[in-house]
Amino acid sequence: MYRTRTQRHTHQPSRSRRLTLASVAVPSEVPTTTTIFIVLRKMRQPLLLLLAVMTTAVFGLSLMPGVPQPDGSSGQLSAFEAFYVFSITATTIGYGEVPHEFSIQQRWWIVGFIYVAVLGWAYTIARLMSLLQDSAFRNARNAQSVRRSIARIRQPFTIIVGYGYIGRSVAKVLDTLGRRIVVLDKETVAIERLATDEIFQEVPGIRGDAANPAFLGLAGLGHPDCEAILAMSGDEDVNLQIVMTCALLRPTLPVIARASTKRTEQAMADFNPRAIINPYDDYGNYLIVSLKRPYTYRLMTWLMSVSGTPLPPIRAHIQVSTWLVVADGPFGEEIAQDLTQEGYAVRMATPGDEHDFTGIDAVVAGAESDTANLSLAAHVRATSPQTFLVVRQQSHSHLPLLDAFRPDSVFFPPQIVAQRAVANIITPRLWAFLHDLMDADELFSKDLTTKLVHRVGTGSPIPTRMWIGEAQTPTVVRWLKHRSLSLGAIFRSPQDHTEYIAALPLLVIRGEETITLPGDDLELKLGDEIVILATADALDEQAECLFDDSTLYYTATGRDIPTSRAWRRLTRQRWKDAFLLDDDATAGTSKSTAAPPRRP
Repeated sequence: MYRTRTQRHTHQPSRSRRLTLASVAVPSEVPTTTTIFIVLRKMRQPLLLLLAVMTTAVFGLSLMPGVPQPDGSSGQLSAFEAFYVFSITATTIGYGEVPHEFSIQQRWWIVGFIYVAVLGWAYTIARLMSLLQDSAFRNARNAQSVRRSIARIRQPFTIIVGYGYIGRSVAKVLDTLGRRIVVLDKETVAIERLATDEIFQEVPGIRGDAANPAFLGLAGLGHPDCEAILAMSGDEDVNLQIVMTCALLRPTLPVIARASTKRTEQAMADFNPRAIINPYDDYGNYLIVSLKRPYTYRLMTWLMSVSGTPLPPIRAHIQVSTWLVVADGPFGEEIAQDLTQEGYAVRMATPGDEHDFTGIDAVVAGAESDTANLSLAAHVRATSPQTFLVVRQQSHSHLPLLDAFRPDSVFFPPQIVAQRAVANIITPRLWAFLHDLMDADELFSKDLTTKLVHRVGTGSPIPTRMWIGEAQTPTVVRWLKHRSLSLGAIFRSPQDHTEYIAALPLLVIRGEETITLPGDDLELKLGDEIVILATADALDEQAECLFDDSTLYYTATGRDIPTSRAWRRLTRQRWKDAFLLDDDATAGTSKSTAAPPRRP
C-alpha cells in the first residue's frame, strides 16, 4: 500500500485560481425558437384572406332574401345559420339545405363563395406546406422539442459539443455505461447521425453554434443535473469560447476541452477547466514511454482501452538512436523537441522531398496529408523493413490501410483525445494516476499488471468510482455506525467468503490524501472515494453487499446469519446481537431484497 499526493496533469490547471465573478443567469433563448411567432408571421396573409372570405360569405348569405315559410317568416337566414351552412359546406360534409329550402339568390351566393373559399383554402394550405419546409420553423420546432426533452431529464448528463469521430466515440462509451448525454453541433449531418448510431438512450441533439452561449444554455448548461461539458469541436476557437462561457456562467462545472496549439492551451488555462487535451503534446511522451518503459506503456494503453480489450504482448526492447522526422506544422516541432530532450539525435525533413535513410533507426511520417504519410510508410517498409516506423493519420477511414505496413506506432489525434476525455469524465482520479504512472519504474507497472490480471483477467477492466455514503453504500454506512470495516470486506465474493470478486481497488482518496493500491486491512471511513478496476459481473456482485445487510455480514465475517424473523427465533440469533442493528429495522432484510445491480 502506497500513500501519495496525487499530482495534477500538466494540462490540468489548478482549481485554486478561480475568477471572482458576479452571478449571471445562463441564457437559453436562441434566435427563432418561438414557433407561434413564426407561424403568425408566415401565415398572416393566408389566414386574413381566409377570414375575410368566410366573414363576407356568412354575412352576405344572412342578407340574401329567402323563400317565405308557411309560418309567415321571410326565410332569411340568421348569422349563425349562415355560419353553420358555410361550415358544413367548407368541410364537404353537406347536409343539404338547412334549416329549410333556399331561394335562388341564396343558392347563387353559396355557389359563388364555394369557389372563392376553395381558392382561399388552397392558398392557405400551400403556405402551410411551405412553412413546414421552412428551415427557421423546423429549427424552432426542434429547439422547443429539445428544450422539453432536456427539461425532463432527472439524472446527471454530459453535454458533448462536436459530434465527429471524437464526440461519437465518447458518446458510445458513456451510453454503454448508462450515462445520459446531450449533443450540440453546428452541422446538420452530425445531428442527423444520432438517429442511426447505436445509442440506446434518447439523446437530444441541437444544431447550433456553441460559440453562442444561448445554444449552450439550450443544451442544458444551466440545468441542475448537468455534470460536465466536453468541448470537442474541431475549431479550437469555439472550444476556447466554451471554456470561457462555462467559467463565467457555471464556474463549478467541470469542462474538458480539446486544443491543438500552445496559444489556445494557455488561453484556456486562465479559465481553469478540469482538463485541456492537446494530443500533440501527449503523443511525444507516449512514444518515449513505449520505447523506454514497455511495461508501463502496455499498462497505460490497456487501461485506456475499451472494456474487454485483451492484454497485448510485451514489446521487445528496441534500440533507437537517430530519428528522421518527416513532418510539417506543429506536430513535427513538438515530437522533435520531445525526442531531443530525451537524448535522441533528430533530423528534420520536408514531406515530398527525397529522403536518405542512411544511419536512420526510426522514421516519423508526420505530414498533415494522410496520403503522403501512407506513401512514405510504404517506401520505408520496402527499402528498410527493420526501421522503427511511426505514422500519423488524420482520418479514421484510412486506419485500416495501415495494417498493410504494420507500423510500430500510430499517431491518431482523435483517438488520444477520445481516450483522455472518457477517462477524465468517468474517473478523473484514474487519469491523474495514469499520468503519474508515466514516471513510475517498470517494476511497479509489471507488478500492478500482474495483480490486475490475477484479479480481473486479461480483458481490460471497467474503471469506476464509489463513495462511502448513504447513496452508494447504505449497508456500509449502517455498519460503520457500530464497528469498523476493512476495505477487503466489500471486495469478497457473496457466494464464497474466501474468494475475491473480479475487482481491484486502485486508489482510496481520503481528504487531501491519496492511497495507491490500498491493502485489504485498510479501515473504511465515511466520505472515502474508491477508484475501482473491475468487470461488469464483479460490480453486480459487489452491489449485493453494498445494499444488503446480511450479505455484507457474510463478506465481512464469513458467517451467515438468519434473514427471516421465524428463522431468527428458531435459532435464537438476533440481528441486534450479530449485526449490532435494531432487530425491527432489519426485519425482512434478505439477499433477495438487494438493490438493483449498480453500474459504473
